[in-house]
Amino acid sequence: MHPELKDVRRVNRMEFFLNIDGQKVGPLTIYDVREKLRREQITPDTKAWVKGMEQWQPLRELGPLKESIEIHIADAGDQEITISDEERKELGRQTVIQNADKPRPWLRFWARVTDTPLLMAPGILSMHYALGPESLKAILLNTDPVPDWTHVVFFFLGLAACWILTEALLLTLIGTTPGKWCMNIRISRENGERLNFTEALRRSFLVFVLGMGLNYIYFQIVCHVHAYFMLTNKGKTYWDKKQNLTVTHHPVSHVGIFGCILFLFVSCLVLYQLLGQPQWLSLEEDLPSLTL
Repeated sequence: MHPELKDVRRVNRMEFFLNIDGQKVGPLTIYDVREKLRREQITPDTKAWVKGMEQWQPLRELGPLKESIEIHIADAGDQEITISDEERKELGRQTVIQNADKPRPWLRFWARVTDTPLLMAPGILSMHYALGPESLKAILLNTDPVPDWTHVVFFFLGLAACWILTEALLLTLIGTTPGKWCMNIRISRENGERLNFTEALRRSFLVFVLGMGLNYIYFQIVCHVHAYFMLTNKGKTYWDKKQNLTVTHHPVSHVGIFGCILFLFVSCLVLYQLLGQPQWLSLEEDLPSLTL
């Protein structure tokens, strides 16, 4: 892992306490402190404390903030600030590194939307051959004949097992999944190494149960909302915090967006080939016969 990224992750885990008008405020993340500086709710001379410090110190004297752009802007006040090309490039580079660990719930949501049909494809293909096309169509599209309940249970258990195993294998081998690759997201340990299969399997199981609500639509809505608030308020989802895993984000490219669209199109095409034309598209049965 890049050494600067390791330092950023260490700083991101720090908890800051501020002395604002005699009141102790915290714990706050580095992002919270910078936001308060930008909004002029505090100044570089605001006293702060971080675990390990012997006494309170001004923000401008803390290592993580000493050279930050927020401190420079606050010190400059109404004076004009001139930034050289080299400083601008360095600032851009630092911003990319600092934003790598910043929670991006919507990017992760679209990555999950892209991943879901792709990770279910092996399970659906397996069930297609295990149960037969008619039973598969009856289960997924709720058509006649009514499927046997044992087939339904077998289908959902098999689908869950294939989904969990497929994602775990991808995380173990390449550290990401198709949807996360499109959104430029990587999953790793805190030291930057890839997950082993046991760690990936445990994470995928927790995601399927707590993040996707066992793939049941009403549970999914609740789970997605809960995960959103976990990310925005605590910076990590339960399944990543449980194993001390790190989710790294990088800028999304046009290639990634095109990849999402392509993956979704291919997934729909495979389902269409397996299940045939949906009934709501079969208009011929509703047309009156034409007699001359």
